Amino acid sequence: MPLIDDLQDYAFYFTSETAQGFRLVREVHQVRKVENDLGDVKGFNSLVMLVDGQLPPFDGDHRTLWNNGTKVNSVSVVEGIATVDLTLGRISLGAESEQRAIDQIVWTLIENDPSVTSVKFTVDGIVSESLAGHVDFAQVFVPAPGFDVLASVWIDLLDRSDVSNPVSITGSACTFEANVAWELTKGGDVVSSGATTAATACPDRSNWSIDLGELAPGNYVLKVSDTSAEDGSLIFEDTKAFTVVK
Repeated sequence: MPLIDDLQDYAFYFTSETAQGFRLVREVHQVRKVENDLGDVKGFNSLVMLVDGQLPPFDGDHRTLWNNGTKVNSVSVVEGIATVDLTLGRISLGAESEQRAIDQIVWTLIENDPSVTSVKFTVDGIVSESLAGHVDFAQVFVPAPGFDVLASVWIDLLDRSDVSNPVSITGSACTFEANVAWELTKGGDVVSSGATTAATACPDRSNWSIDLGELAPGNYVLKVSDTSAEDGSLIFEDTKAFTVVK
């Protein structure tokens, strides 16, 4: 039986379509080292699982732009600069999706290895000018401002999770006046709804929480959304199903 110490949290950045274009969304997975044949370097492990397709997005609304046969050969870090060496698969990306694919690696690596502050790439050991013909792949990449690349709101809970009473759900957001609207349904019927606020408004990203209290056992869906302050149109919404087990 795997040891409890073998279980680690890994943060992965996938993509989702929003009214603002492709944006990154975050999922935190608990991963067993032995079951996934992982070594001791967490940053390298995270990219192997992300890029090699070993760990696809858990949420059906999320996707990875790296499901193309690309392999991670190595990750070396010198004075905060990580060099990621890839063997490329069949790359076919537009300008925006090419940048988001690069962002997936940059954000995932830096979150799982805080010693990394920037990322550069080689392809089979050689600096390459382009990944898919649109972005300068030879440059050193740093994380762009969150309001430019991250979805404006999301729920931390993994889709289809089991939770216990009292139920409290957390997430993060970068929205106008920090507003986050929410709706809880059970079997398609609205149980409750309301609004909460993140700690700070955009351009800063911050955390929010919703205390749902004591819920009857069963299956629920929580939806959080960000709407335009100008015309009320939907910018992005995140939904997570969960089961109250006790």
